[in-house]
Amino acid sequence: MFAQPPSPSHVRLTVDKLDYGMFVAELDRPWLDTPFLLEGLLVQNEPELEALRQYCQFVYVDLERSTGAAAEAIRDALAQRAAKPRTSPAPIACRPRALDEAAGSDSDAPSALGRLFGWLRGRGGRDGATGGRDEDHRKAVSAAELQLPPGMALQPYSEPGPIEAELPRATQSWSRGAETLRALMADLRDDTRSDLRDIDKVAEGLVESMVETPDAMLWVARLRDQDRSTYHHCLKVGIYLIALGRHMGFPRHELVRLGQIGMLADVGKIRLPRALLEKPGMLTPAEHAVVRRHVQFGIEALRKSMTLDRIVEQGIMQHHERIDGSGYPQRLKGKDISIFGRMAAIADCFAALISDRPYAKAVSPQEALMQMYQWCGTSFHEPLLEQFVQAIGVFPVGSLVELSNGEAAIVLAHNRVRRLEPRVLVLAGADGALLEKPFERDLLNGPADDAGRPIRIARGLPAGARGLRPREYYADESASPEDGVLAPA
Repeated sequence: MFAQPPSPSHVRLTVDKLDYGMFVAELDRPWLDTPFLLEGLLVQNEPELEALRQYCQFVYVDLERSTGAAAEAIRDALAQRAAKPRTSPAPIACRPRALDEAAGSDSDAPSALGRLFGWLRGRGGRDGATGGRDEDHRKAVSAAELQLPPGMALQPYSEPGPIEAELPRATQSWSRGAETLRALMADLRDDTRSDLRDIDKVAEGLVESMVETPDAMLWVARLRDQDRSTYHHCLKVGIYLIALGRHMGFPRHELVRLGQIGMLADVGKIRLPRALLEKPGMLTPAEHAVVRRHVQFGIEALRKSMTLDRIVEQGIMQHHERIDGSGYPQRLKGKDISIFGRMAAIADCFAALISDRPYAKAVSPQEALMQMYQWCGTSFHEPLLEQFVQAIGVFPVGSLVELSNGEAAIVLAHNRVRRLEPRVLVLAGADGALLEKPFERDLLNGPADDAGRPIRIARGLPAGARGLRPREYYADESASPEDGVLAPA
């Protein structure tokens, strides 16, 4: 109901079974962690095969877009399997992705989609519907799963206020942060010394706004997903990190650290050629090595310009480390990665996936979370990704969604009682026509369609779907077009 079903033409293959002519649709890790920045690859030569074998353990191959004898042999094997009675799992080297994820498949594990929504529905003793939990359970999860630093005491935050009341301060904090980061990167590019106090003030302002009402700042960030600049990406990562830390109950001074980590994590990219950052297709080994050095470039530039907090520097250094040791620059593994590094990895990847990039279109927030869930265990720490889903919701504020009656809407604010039934602003009717006067629906109050069925969210939509530009409905006329600041209409 909530996502497009996995394509029956996708099969999971270990990389040693790959061959020429196979179309690789998905990897077992983010494409951003590999030389294949352009998502989707028709394997045509040995360097591509070698790179896939180096970076991945398994991939998903789209048989409909694949050619050659190897792909044909897999089709034949699957056809024969489908024709035989099922008594036990078939011992073949590939398995349709749909079977991997469907409930009641060969695996006893819940489907990725079921697990994802289970987090919000309270599966496993968690109060997922409200996004909260009792204090004893919070402490138990922290000690056993989250791997918090010794001595860190979590604290509860009050219920968020209305988004409309906080939106003016959130827009001001965003503008101040964007301008500060733009100036900082210009200074670093010119090897000019900057004042860390400016970053401190921005982070403190973001924290003040998000402690009061995180949805307001998340709204502002989400409606800036058409901005591709490094400093806008960094600001979004900082906001997502603060949202995650607030949800988990990090003290305010730790939330400020998280904001600083996000804002400074990718500043090293200013030392990379733009053509390299925007190159479509496969990077050469030398080019990929240069791109991966942006972490060290950033740390070196920041150290020359300012004195960084030790925890902040650690989070920056580790935001591309991965749980299975496949990340960089130190190839840290599992518990060797600090909680700040593990959190930054999640926020950075999510911000990238839901934004247009030169070599890849944005996906919906829901699809991004689904992809990231599948990368748990290799790239991301599953308990922390669960917390991230709880913090921002499967349909984050500012997301475009399609309702079950065919209408298109944007999520305005979450209902704390049931996160899957938010307040939405309906922008287009079921016929696809834009509404002259958008109107709100509160899905928690049970609005019904013409057949008397409750209206629910049917699926998430990527930014720009159906030609919709949500920022046009909540634009602050006093702001410059370049700032794109938002406020209630």
